[in-house]
Amino acid sequence: MKGEDRDLGLDRGISRRDFVQGVAVSVGTAAAVAEAAPAFAQATPAPAADAADYPPLRNGMRGAHPGSYEDAPGMNRGKKLPDPVSTGESYDLVVVGGGLSGLAAAYFYRQRAGASAKILVLDNHDDFGGHAKRNEFYYKGRQLLAAGGSDYLVAPPTWTRESIALIDELGIEWRKPERGARGLQSSLDLKPATFFRKEVYGRDKLVVGSTPQRPTPEFLAQAPLPDKVKADLVELMTGKTDHMPGLSAEEKIARLRKMSYRDYILNVAKLHPDVLAYTQGVWCLGNDMASAWFAFFRYKPGFEGLGLKRPDGSPEGTEHQAEDVHFPAGNSDVARLIVRALIPETLPSGDWKAIYTSRTNYGVLDRDGAPCRIRLSSIVFRARHAGPNPPQFQPDGREVEVSYMHGGKAYSVMAKNVVMACMNNIVPYLCPEIPDVQKKALHTAVRAANQQTNVLFRNWEAFAKLGVNRVTFPNTFYGSMGVGAPALVGGMKPIHDPSEPIVVSYGTAGNSGLMSNPTMVSELCGGKPPAPGTNGDDQFRAVRMGLLMTPFETFERAIRSQAARALAGTRFDPARDILAITVNRWPHGFATGRNILFDSEDPNELSPTIHAKQKFGRITICNSDAGGQSLANAAIAEAWRAVSELEPRAYGYYEAI
Repeated sequence: MKGEDRDLGLDRGISRRDFVQGVAVSVGTAAAVAEAAPAFAQATPAPAADAADYPPLRNGMRGAHPGSYEDAPGMNRGKKLPDPVSTGESYDLVVVGGGLSGLAAAYFYRQRAGASAKILVLDNHDDFGGHAKRNEFYYKGRQLLAAGGSDYLVAPPTWTRESIALIDELGIEWRKPERGARGLQSSLDLKPATFFRKEVYGRDKLVVGSTPQRPTPEFLAQAPLPDKVKADLVELMTGKTDHMPGLSAEEKIARLRKMSYRDYILNVAKLHPDVLAYTQGVWCLGNDMASAWFAFFRYKPGFEGLGLKRPDGSPEGTEHQAEDVHFPAGNSDVARLIVRALIPETLPSGDWKAIYTSRTNYGVLDRDGAPCRIRLSSIVFRARHAGPNPPQFQPDGREVEVSYMHGGKAYSVMAKNVVMACMNNIVPYLCPEIPDVQKKALHTAVRAANQQTNVLFRNWEAFAKLGVNRVTFPNTFYGSMGVGAPALVGGMKPIHDPSEPIVVSYGTAGNSGLMSNPTMVSELCGGKPPAPGTNGDDQFRAVRMGLLMTPFETFERAIRSQAARALAGTRFDPARDILAITVNRWPHGFATGRNILFDSEDPNELSPTIHAKQKFGRITICNSDAGGQSLANAAIAEAWRAVSELEPRAYGYYEAI
């Protein structure tokens, strides 16, 4: 091992870290999971549980973790499906997918069918919640929480009445969102900072007090940028030039809809190409994948002088933020509360704040004889109606055989009804009898890749000494790192002293998705990223494959190196002070819906999402793909629709149109 890697701490338990990447994780036994715990386990000595029986404690590669996808249909095309062994179990409902949509489907079904209804939820991961992932860390008696994916509820007042009723019944007080004391409380004046690395800018330099998105005179005086780039950066971020003079508002909107944000910056505003590195992308899209109109709608800079009003009429930069509901560990607690409603023994009673620091009892998820069961580490590979000649959109009494892999063996159960709450593009592999037109529509749901990395630091003394709370890294693998400061709820205690441990989150600047960071995209694609303007779905596919193939060590090296360089001049030692790393990898991250740059805008054309979510015999479909947007409310609303369609009186969309 090179001396530099040793200095970063990459030699700490490297063999066990390698094992996390291996096939042993897919064995599915408690012993295998315990052995696969990463090298940082000694940093999280939880008194009543460990990573073997409590998934939120597991570090290393999470999200699409090793063992959760390798046997999935579509990953092994042409591979002969195994012959499953029947478990002898029969259920009123089997739900394929234990994310928010699948859990909500189980919840709504039990409401309609009664508490005695037999329900089984199957999920390929070793934890429930899907992208609503909870990361936990323990060090020196302190519990620290972080979101590993789905982060917050967007504007509940705009939700469907059924979705609102669900979160009301769960005890989530969304009408008065938690805006109390924050987790990080310090008398220090901490500011944002920007780190310019020598490989791009000639020398390593930390500029404290601002970021490229807010280019103050002090920032511009210190930033190692050419004068032309500085001037254009100011123009982009704060300028009020009308870059489309002489056009009406309607003409401007029409042009913005037809061009990418990248083209607007380069060809309309005519700014220096280097400023692209500081625009942070648009939501989960790169600048070349998002229309300029969508960028304007998402409050991206460069449009101030056009004189246009946003469709929602909201003031600059606000959207529905005042109505959003945030949780310290993201939407994982919505998932936990639904699970408690289905299986009460999983968590204590009380409102969501009272149980926030409580651990889920995973040992009761899949008990013999229980009316509702959640079976993890179970990869479904087929769901077909029993008997010959499967039905074509006509309900009948035939049951559905659901087959899945668990612990390296194939099993099957029978179901009177099935809800496919997995991703749309996996459904055609699981249900090959579905009509071709529906398969084609299901395959159009190509998701954007994403990741969220949470790192346990022994303390935050280096941040305190430098006076920074967040560092932006332009043209670097990770676009940012920052000390977490979630709202304090339940038994959570504030962090006052810089000598205390803290979770540092790594991501892209501005909380944009992975695709908005060209440097990470390039490295994940082996230095050969898709050319700007490539069809968005093709870019998603390329990055997804790169994300799955990139080893944990690549992320770890970037995490340690970027922290060491940005915090240089302090006592920070990455080998000593970085105690645990959790990389939440989501190759199928955001459901993006339609994109006006690449998809048809024909108003007479029925959306593929409508074709895709049609009921098929006793099988219905729900997920955020079905709603066309990657939001918790879409996932929950689609679950309600899917369950409603299982009743004889329900009508499909084709019949209603």
